[in-house]
Amino acid sequence: MYFFSKKNYLLHAEYNQLERQKKALKLEMASVNRENKTGTIKDYRVSLNYCTCTDFQKHRKPCKHIYRLAFELGIFNLDAEKIDAKIAKTPQSLNVVYKPKSAHYSLVPKNFVVIDFETATNFKNSICQMGIAVVENSSIIMTRSFMIRPPYEKFTNTEIHGITFEQVKDSPTFEQLWPEIKIFIEKQVVAAYNVPFDISCLLSTLKFYKIRPPKFSTFDILENVRECDASYNCKLARCVDHRLVTVAEVLGFDHDAHDALSDAVVAAQVQLWLKKKFPGELTLMGRN
Repeated sequence: MYFFSKKNYLLHAEYNQLERQKKALKLEMASVNRENKTGTIKDYRVSLNYCTCTDFQKHRKPCKHIYRLAFELGIFNLDAEKIDAKIAKTPQSLNVVYKPKSAHYSLVPKNFVVIDFETATNFKNSICQMGIAVVENSSIIMTRSFMIRPPYEKFTNTEIHGITFEQVKDSPTFEQLWPEIKIFIEKQVVAAYNVPFDISCLLSTLKFYKIRPPKFSTFDILENVRECDASYNCKLARCVDHRLVTVAEVLGFDHDAHDALSDAVVAAQVQLWLKKKFPGELTLMGRN
């Protein structure tokens, strides 16, 4: 897989990837073959899509050595100040509360819940809409949508989702709705399209209201799309990027982008398409 195409820009903005980019700045290339776009760093052999280090072998994402080579070749920019600024704005995985499975695991489950949040502002605890799609035995059996009054009257994301404070000022708060929402989260396998964002919204909001988070597992449908696009010849290869709106269009799903319910339903449909395309017994774990 070539990690530095435009359609993979979201990958490089993930918290762990930003940390790898920061570490890359401290490395020195032992050798570089500019013609073949390969090199060595210490004892590791590295190219733009492969490295012999254990980090790459485990995660199959650009490691610090790949980032360093890409920087050396002028393919990827590494700016310490910009990386630090992005890290400060990007939620870190909070696996103290939940235990994310590998993206590969998510090709297997028949039962899971897809969630999606829209926020009033860039504050993660400003949830103003939640969408839920419940999947059982590989079918969507229930959907729910909640309009939510956030802790803030100022809405800066209205241009994105169209929701205003006037529309939700009389709606329940997340705290008031939590007993109803909790049954979809607690002890469930929870999925989302770009799960770090939605989980960080959930945990930030629970923290704001001083509610103890429940136990649950999670997987990222976006990661599955990336993995299948990279590993198989299928419709996903036509995607110019991996945004949900793009994937939905390529797969032929009706989608009202940035409506939380539509986003949750379409994300579930995408995962079910992957499930149908790649049968339940198939996993990508251990692929070379």
